[in-house]
Amino acid sequence: MSPRPVEFPEFEFQAAVGMARGGRGADALRLIEESLAAREGREARAGAAVQALVEVARCAESAGEGAVAERALDLAIELRPRYADLHYQRACVLLGRQRRGEARRSLDTALALNPNYTAARVERALLDAREGLVGDALEALRGVARDLPIEDPRSFQKGLKSLERADWDSGDALIRRALKISDPELERQLERVEALFQQDQPAGAAQLLREIIERHEAYPDLHYMLARAEAELGHHDDALASLARALELNPDFHAARIQFARVLDSVGMRNPAAEQLGLVLQQEPGHRQALDLERDWSGRGHRTPARLAAHVDPDPEAEAA
Repeated sequence: MSPRPVEFPEFEFQAAVGMARGGRGADALRLIEESLAAREGREARAGAAVQALVEVARCAESAGEGAVAERALDLAIELRPRYADLHYQRACVLLGRQRRGEARRSLDTALALNPNYTAARVERALLDAREGLVGDALEALRGVARDLPIEDPRSFQKGLKSLERADWDSGDALIRRALKISDPELERQLERVEALFQQDQPAGAAQLLREIIERHEAYPDLHYMLARAEAELGHHDDALASLARALELNPDFHAARIQFARVLDSVGMRNPAAEQLGLVLQQEPGHRQALDLERDWSGRGHRTPARLAAHVDPDPEAEAA
């Protein structure tokens, strides 16, 4: 999850930040511009202005006001041209507006200022891949992997293979997951989803998740969360379809497989449910959630994975393998 919105102390740009958070990004930007133009000491106030402009850009982008977000970051860069992070954020806004050439130049500037800026290196490589420069992209990403510990090597390798097949969305998702590269806008949207769950509004959460998935279809976590909302609504067939998609994208997603087993059991499909649970325990015998579910089912007289196996004829080919 992304950090909570920055809480600013009382300062001259507080009103503008409040406007932006209230959905009035253009008014907020105008107020900051007027304040900087009307008063002396522009340089002395530049730090506070940049802080406010970044927040205005964040709010504007969340509200779909890409032009306002871009202008806010342009002004911030005028004030602090050597801040690599501002150029990176501008590139992300431009990518969202499908202006790849300008985004590339902003990423190049960020990397010229800070060659070790991991997020910018990855974004630049993924942009190369989408524009057909797959060899350059793979070389750059392998360079990142040499310089940094990879949190999820398997996902990283799968991501590289997806890029080689021109499967941009899956490759993008897998690489980001492997390197723990955050997507601030996505994280903010997921905070809204979680708030809807907390407010007992699964229908709203499901609607928002479907909108997010349109742009991030290759993220298994999103399908898993959508299944949660669908299950709470009693839409079990939809939940099973969402969980199946999550597992298609990441077969080792144990939490999704356990939830798949739960939903199968809830609709009376006990043998398939036990088989799914068995797959988790086969890979990770000590998985706590899987063992808890197995004990729960045993107490209710269900066939657990172990007891189910006693009723299934062994597969000679599998045993030979």
